Amino acid sequence: MRKKLAAKAEPWYSAWEKCKPGAKEANAVSHAVAEWDANKDFYMGGDPVIAHKEALEWALTGNPANAAKAIAILNSWSSTLKSIPAHSMPQERLATGINANHFANAAELLIHGGPNGKKSGWSDADIQQFKKMLGLMYTTIEPFMSGFNGNWDAIMMDGMICMGVFLDDKAMFDKAVQHYLAGEGNAGIPKYVLASGQCQESARDQGHVQWGLGAMVAVCEVAWKQGVDLYGALDNRLMTGLEYTAKYMLGNDVPFEDKGKGVISPKGRGAYAPMWETAYQHYVYRKGLEMPFTKQIIFATSIDIGGRGKNAPKRPYRPEESYSAGICWGTFTMFKGAEDPQAVKKK
Repeated sequence: MRKKLAAKAEPWYSAWEKCKPGAKEANAVSHAVAEWDANKDFYMGGDPVIAHKEALEWALTGNPANAAKAIAILNSWSSTLKSIPAHSMPQERLATGINANHFANAAELLIHGGPNGKKSGWSDADIQQFKKMLGLMYTTIEPFMSGFNGNWDAIMMDGMICMGVFLDDKAMFDKAVQHYLAGEGNAGIPKYVLASGQCQESARDQGHVQWGLGAMVAVCEVAWKQGVDLYGALDNRLMTGLEYTAKYMLGNDVPFEDKGKGVISPKGRGAYAPMWETAYQHYVYRKGLEMPFTKQIIFATSIDIGGRGKNAPKRPYRPEESYSAGICWGTFTMFKGAEDPQAVKKK
């Protein structure tokens, strides 16, 4: 990524120019509280995403101001947060999965991502304090919620696997991997995506389907970087689910099995979450497979991103923005390009 930016190579350069932190992030004030109520502040005031973005910018440029901002956010939360209260509708589990993902990735970058061996300046004492906070977050999501719609556990798996890598906790990592492969209830790839590609929430709405699939893609990408291939599970079942959903989102008919839930839902159809790039890069450029419907989405030049409504201005799909339940800034961080020597030629 550093080389692409230095060369002002496209689409990486323009993608990051549009996504990189600016004055808004630099002037952001921490929303840390001792008792974080997810019902009142689901995204922790946006702090985890800001920390993640600032940490990535530091890893790319070595600018100490970016590291300092990310560290300030992580330290503020880890020194302040004491409890995550449970609710009868346990939104805290869903929210923790989302925010733990960003916090863990920001921390990983600050410790291991420095250019030319640079150190971020994050002290050992503060790192240990932050790890304790992640322990609190883990206890919140560890039971999972397999009886709920499957996007819940997918999002919690994403947070869990990211924390597992940062903490060098193989048991935590393995728990997320096994839950992906054989989750209970509505969770895990065999339960969330049928062999046809129909998803557990296809009859609910397409926004939640994209949440579930986006989180599963993120889990697969983290596992892949650790040498574990979840993408290929059940004969690339995740790709089948993505293509089924993309085909329907684009206005095509798809087969639908009732499963006692009526018909496939048109709600959210045509409103695209920024979560498609990573899977496309894996299955097409790493593995040499084809994803024709996903390709139509990410190559679209006029599309509704984020479901902002019929009257929302249309824009090209690329570059991908940040997304709560998936890989952030996918065009910049994941795009390989046909010239990538690791790309597999289609057979």
